[in-house]
Amino acid sequence: MVLLCITACLSLCGCMAQEERPVAKRGVLDLSAWDVERRGPLRLNGQWEVRWEPSASQDQANDADTSGSEFTSVPGPWTRTMPGASLLRATGGATLRLTVLRGAAKPSTNARTSPQMALRLGNISAAWTLKVDGNLVAHSGVPGKNAASEAPQFSAQVIPLHAWDKPADSPLELELHVSNHHYREGGVLEPLWLGVEDDLLARERRESGIAMFLAGTLFIMGLYHVAMHQLRRSDPAPLLFGLYCLLWLGNYLCTDSSAWAARAILPGLPGLGLERFGMACLFLSVPVGYAFFRSLYPRELPRFLLRYASLTGAASAALALLGPSLWFSAVVPAYYLSTAALILFCASGLGLAWSRGREGAACIFAGFLAVALAGVNDMLTDLQLINSVPILPLGMLLFVLAQAFALSQRLQHAFSAVETLSIQVESKNMSLEAEMEQRGKLEREIINISEEERRRMSVDLHDGLCQLLTAARLRCAILGGMPRSEAQKAELDKLSLLLDEMVDQAYDLSHGLWPLEHGPQGAGPSLADMIRRLSRLSGVPISLAQERGCETCPNGNTTQLFRIAQEAISNAVKHAAPTRIEVDFRCQSGGMAELTVRDDGIGRSAAKPGKGGLGMGIMAHRARIIGGDLRVEDAVGGGTMVTCSVPCLSHTPAIRRASL
Repeated sequence: MVLLCITACLSLCGCMAQEERPVAKRGVLDLSAWDVERRGPLRLNGQWEVRWEPSASQDQANDADTSGSEFTSVPGPWTRTMPGASLLRATGGATLRLTVLRGAAKPSTNARTSPQMALRLGNISAAWTLKVDGNLVAHSGVPGKNAASEAPQFSAQVIPLHAWDKPADSPLELELHVSNHHYREGGVLEPLWLGVEDDLLARERRESGIAMFLAGTLFIMGLYHVAMHQLRRSDPAPLLFGLYCLLWLGNYLCTDSSAWAARAILPGLPGLGLERFGMACLFLSVPVGYAFFRSLYPRELPRFLLRYASLTGAASAALALLGPSLWFSAVVPAYYLSTAALILFCASGLGLAWSRGREGAACIFAGFLAVALAGVNDMLTDLQLINSVPILPLGMLLFVLAQAFALSQRLQHAFSAVETLSIQVESKNMSLEAEMEQRGKLEREIINISEEERRRMSVDLHDGLCQLLTAARLRCAILGGMPRSEAQKAELDKLSLLLDEMVDQAYDLSHGLWPLEHGPQGAGPSLADMIRRLSRLSGVPISLAQERGCETCPNGNTTQLFRIAQEAISNAVKHAAPTRIEVDFRCQSGGMAELTVRDDGIGRSAAKPGKGGLGMGIMAHRARIIGGDLRVEDAVGGGTMVTCSVPCLSHTPAIRRASL
């Protein structure tokens, strides 16, 4: 806003200073008191003599030459001075003449040091030729009597003025022939400059540098925000703002605001195509800009205005690209009016968002005011309702910077929120990991208590009930040796057999509850004993091969491995109908204990699981609490293979191999 006000003040001061410079009057510009070489470039403003050449569509009365001289203001559109012209249409042609009286502005006596004088022509609609003292020195496009014969072209040219070297008392005759059959307004819309060629070229380079700077800013901002949208696609605001910047870039490069900067990149671009593309970008930028504002503040900006802006923008852009040139040129004033109404709605909505304390609303509102005021200024200037200079590029720069700052602030808050959430999630994960570790410890403790209870019950059975039953069987055997009747002997034999069966079942129950023995040979004998018992009970041959790296097994996880082996064998016997089962236990000196149970049964796909279905879950649970890796897969040649690997960090270097 501050820069916008400074620019307006400088423009006003420039206009006030311009009043003291020579001004053309009735087709004559007197430079007798003005040294162009010393005092710098001069605008050839004022009254130029004009001879109108109306188009064929105008009345024949307007086509007749007038007996007296007519004059028109330069710079200025024809909509005010051309016969039969209106605000929406000023087509035809004209020849503008200006006589320059040089007087004191004499060339230097030293021809080698005499600076080259030149003219600079800017925006002239739409085709023109320039003659100096009757000699053609420059042209842009091809002037014609109608739209078919005219070839419009846009260019800003610095033209060397070799005729300036003639004697100082000889006037300089400038004749500018202009035709316009494609745009609603014709004429010389920008000042013509007279000055030293190097000064004019320096001025042109400065203006081109500013144009390229603004274009580069729009280009970088557009691509940056489009790329930002790829990182967070749920938020449409960066994408809309990026498209908005790129649309304004297209309009700026293809209009006289940047002196047709697109031609500096691609010199062969047609002027009419540039104008159409630039206007289409302008028309489309309005709905995209409104969509951007609404994506930020949907409660303050109504949806129906977005539909209205999209409809009018799309229709106007289609007309600009495909319709007759005069039509899309004539629709510009109506579109200005529609845009002005939309500006008021946007300003009220953004102001409401600011008053409600919405995020970034103050910065966005300030930037919008800058571009809105600049846009209204340029629209009124284009419609010749005020006499000002175009300041929309500066307003657009302030707007882009403000929006970029607001979006960056918004993204920063989003990233900060994500970082805070990440820290909270990490803290929760650490707490969850600690809780899971504590839960694992509790599970292992419960298992240990359960195993200890099994051991106690097994010992009680072995040392208590089993011993009593054995004593009863021995007493029964003693009684059987005494003289008895045949009937009594038969009853004692039956009692002896029953006691034998009870002793065997008690011992089996004791070993089933606690297969591990606490003897000096470690866990090996109990595994072999368990396999022999299961083979005897199931009737299925079970072989055992083991290789252990410790003379005495210090690994407490071995208990769970044997329980897994017991469950795997039971599952195979119940569901796989095997003819043979192989058990392999290896405890390598590298710190891994591995148990493998392989059967030659019908395989997993054909096996019918039990009604409870708890066997696999129990094995997986036991493997998990000891940090093991349980795998159940098809065996080579048929059947099923169950493998469980458990890390063993403590071992003594004594290798022992056994087989059963």
